[in-house]
This record gives sequence, structure tokens and C-alpha cells, in this order.
Amino acid sequence: MRELVFVGCVCLCAALAAQQLGGGASGFARAELAAAAVALGAAAVLALRRVRHRRVAASGAHASTAVADALLALVAAAWLGALATSAAELSGARADLTFERRYELADATRHALAALGADLSMTVYADPGDPRIRRTRMLLEEMARVAGARVEERALDDALEDVDRFGIARSNAVVLERANAPRAQRHTWELVEQPTEGPLFEALARLANAEATHLYALVGEGEGDLASTEPGGFSGLAEALATEGYDLRVLPSAFARDVPDDAAAVLAIAPERALAPAALAALRAYLARGGRLVAWLEPGAATGLDALLAEWGIAALDGVVVDPASADLEGAAPGLAPVAFHYAEHPVTRGLDRNRVTFFPGARAFALRKPDVDDRLAAVVTTSGDAWVAPDVSLLRGRGTRAPAPPPGTRTDYLPLVVAGEYARGGARATRIVAFGDADLASNRYLRALYDLDLVMNAVHWAAQREAAIALRPKIAATIQFPVPIQNSLRAFYGVGMLVPQLLLVAGGLVWLRRRGA
Repeated sequence: MRELVFVGCVCLCAALAAQQLGGGASGFARAELAAAAVALGAAAVLALRRVRHRRVAASGAHASTAVADALLALVAAAWLGALATSAAELSGARADLTFERRYELADATRHALAALGADLSMTVYADPGDPRIRRTRMLLEEMARVAGARVEERALDDALEDVDRFGIARSNAVVLERANAPRAQRHTWELVEQPTEGPLFEALARLANAEATHLYALVGEGEGDLASTEPGGFSGLAEALATEGYDLRVLPSAFARDVPDDAAAVLAIAPERALAPAALAALRAYLARGGRLVAWLEPGAATGLDALLAEWGIAALDGVVVDPASADLEGAAPGLAPVAFHYAEHPVTRGLDRNRVTFFPGARAFALRKPDVDDRLAAVVTTSGDAWVAPDVSLLRGRGTRAPAPPPGTRTDYLPLVVAGEYARGGARATRIVAFGDADLASNRYLRALYDLDLVMNAVHWAAQREAAIALRPKIAATIQFPVPIQNSLRAFYGVGMLVPQLLLVAGGLVWLRRRGA
């Protein structure tokens, strides 16, 4: 019986740990709960049989005492459990034991809540008995605690007027409203039909950003398409910029003679063809008067941007980066998709560390040299120390089945993948430039993989001199986390990966119990 109780307790602890760490009842957690129920049930049956045998062999008084002791122990255990639960609820203490602290609000969410404050009201509309309400209510109550906002819960059948007004189509929908909104506010309410922290943050950010900051994106020479919803398009980037308060406008490079004065920054997303001399002259004049540029370059493309960046000490190297610390990229030789986890201390990389990696599927590197001693030029994201530059960019088109080896005498090093420069040249404001050695990380296919979105948006915020908006964003669940499914890997570890140490623990415990019984 003791062995069954031990096995049942181990299985129960494993189930609770897997459920808590994984953030939900996984198949592994359910299997562990079933095993615990079987083991503890069998132990209970054996205990009852033992009590029955003792009752036959002993007097009625002794049997009654044994049964009474067992019942008393059960009642005491239940009472202590209820008491502990009540004490935790009354104290308001909360503990988040998940690996990524998924039940703690992200910094970006806290910033948006602080901007709205008591003007924010949050209402959840649901059918009675909807099991999702409890988790939604807990999340909204935590947000309300941070902002000093109001939370209300209404039944859909009792709020038909609101259903029509807000277009609510399903239970467990949340409406965020802002009172006392500025006149420039484009809208005063947001509907969130899947109220996890990610969608709620984006709705809060739209409400908090009353006045838009103007960004201009170069178009006309094969730049990334900010309207395309295809995997290689950049509509996700455009949506993220709009969510965080940017008004995105186009700047046709073929006709550009000047950059508008209201431009907080210019975006150049991997042009495929050479920019017109007039467009380069306009960018050069804009940067000279304290302009801001965020440029994404691709290997093998000579567009004139590389020459412009070189004037500011950012020389784009020819070729493609080869790094053993890479993810597998379908259709290309291994080693060509660096997974970066080396970050300099800089606002662009604020919050990123070795556990928050970014992904560069096919990148070029930079060499840095300050044009002026007072310039601030930094490699904010680098490869591993074993990386080198291969001159053959056709490797990206899938030639070769293994990672190319560096030629004899080639020096491997930490190669800059993202560079940030600030140049104070005596004007009213300093020039700021951020250069990425890859544009794919900002595409729809990879923007929300790992921490690419945080890196890209932080770069834009810093370039546009909106450092207050730099923060890690809550993750939006995705069906695929390519190329390195960290969350899926962790879930697997919390599940089947716990099975081996659990079996070892059970085996050791059973051996100890039997030796002790002998």
C-alpha cells in the first residue's frame, strides 16, 4: 500500500507541475492525473480491505477506532486544504511559476495601462457558465490594479444594445473604452474577441496613442511590400507600427526630391534595385540635418543604400553570414540562418538576453568605423564567435547540402548583424541610423518568431526618439514557432521530458521503501 501511495503522490506532483509550468492541462498532465487516481484508488481499496480484516480479527471497538482515525485524517486533510486556499485568496498573494512568467504583465502592457490610467474601463461580455471567464477576469483584474481602471462583467443576453453597438459576435469578448479622450483620438473603444494579453495590449496601445507619429517608407525600387499579406510581405510590420502609434506614409524614391520635415524616421526595407540619385541625395540631406533612418539590407543587393551607410561608418560586407549557431532554413545550406543571442547594452536591445533570441534567415554583416571620434556607433546584435562571411550568396538558393567550411586562413568572429549609430554634428537634433543585415526577420513569415518583433519595433522607437515606448511585448500564441520552437520545446520538456527523472524517482523510492520494510 505504501508503494502505491508513493507512486500516486509522485504522479500527482508531476501532473500539477506540468500543468502549472505549461500553463494548461496538457495530455501528459491528464495521463499523470489518471495514473495518480489509479494508484491512490488502489491504495484506498487495500486500506479498506486491511481495515476489514482488522475488524474481523479484533474487537469492534478497535475496528471502530481505526475507521474513525482514518476518517478523521481525511477530514483534517480536506480542512487544511480549504484553509490554505482561503488564506491565499484573502491575502491576494499570487505566484507565477511558469518559465516565461506568462501570467505577469509585460512591460509594454504596463506602459499602455499607465498611459490610460483611470480613464480606462474594461467590460467582458459572456454567456453564463462560459469556463473561459475565470481566466479572462483574472487578467483584467490585474490590468485594472495596475491602471486603476474599472472592470465589469455583463451577460450577452442582458446587453443586446452593446452587442449591436460594438459588433460582439462571441462569448468572452472584451470591450476597452477610454473616457476623456483627447480630440485627436481616432477611436475611443476597442473590441477584443480573444482576450489574451497579446491582443489586449495591441488594443490598449491603439487607445493610448492619440496622436500619430509620421514614418515614411521608401517605395518604387522593389522594397518590401507593406500591404502584402503573403508570407514574404510586410503587412504585419505595418500593422504593428500602426498599433504603436505610427502613421505610415509612402515616399516614392523615383520622385523624391526631399524628405518631409514631419518625418520622424524613414524606413528602407531591402530595395532590390539601385535608388535614383535624387532619392539618395534627398536621404543624404535629410540625415545631414538630423534625420533618422532604419534600413534593412539583403545579401547581394547593391542599391546605393550601402554606399550611403558607409558615409556614416556602417560598411555592409559583401556575401552571406555563415554561423554554426543557426536554425535550419528550408531550401538553403545549413548555417545560413543565424540565431542571435549576443546583445550589446543599448535601448534597441532593452530586455533581450541570452534566453530571448532573435532570428536572421539569410543575413549580411557590417564593419564599423566611426567617422568622428564623438559619434556613437555600436554593434547591438552579433553572431556567435564562430561566424564568417561566405562570398557566394547563391548558397541562399539551396545549393549544397551541408554548411560550407571557411577557407583556410579565414578568421571567425562575432559579426555585427544590427548596428545603431547616433551622430551629433551641431544641429538641432542628432542623426540616428539603425541598419539590419536582413529584411526577412521583419516579414510576415518571421516577424513574430522568437523576439524579432521586439527587436524591430525597439529599433524604430529608438530611431524615432520614442525611447519611452521601448519594452518587451506580450507574446501572441502562434500555431508554429519557426525556426526554433522554444515554447513548444519547453512544453515537451514539461511533459514527456519529465518522465525519465520521474521514473528514476519512483524506482528509487520503491527500493527505499522495500528495504525499509524489510
